[in-house]
Amino acid sequence: MNSAVFAFTALLLVVCAQGQLSSSSNKCRCLNGFIGRITPGFIKSGPVIYDKSIFCPRIEIIVTTAASKEKCVNPKSELGRRVLERRDRQQKKEAVRTTTAATYSSTRSSLSPSTQAVGL
Repeated sequence: MNSAVFAFTALLLVVCAQGQLSSSSNKCRCLNGFIGRITPGFIKSGPVIYDKSIFCPRIEIIVTTAASKEKCVNPKSELGRRVLERRDRQQKKEAVRTTTAATYSSTRSSLSPSTQAVGL
């Protein structure tokens, strides 16, 4: 009985250990470095920003050029900082818009039914 429990526990440990991510696992998209400078006219589509994750320990910014090639932008470069600042401003605007809408709807729902029917 004890040997069967021990064997099952050892097997479970091996299976769980194989499912763990190793620290050397690197699934970053930008493995070949960053572009130095890019003229805004050569950018075909807006930047795609990938935040840090368990798969990649850094922020990655990818732009598509007019030649339909994906290029990585250094987040610490001037262009990278501008892209991140613009994203942060947009997220703050969204947060304010969401908060304002939630406040408005909660205020509307606190009115009496007769007041709501009139549209006040």
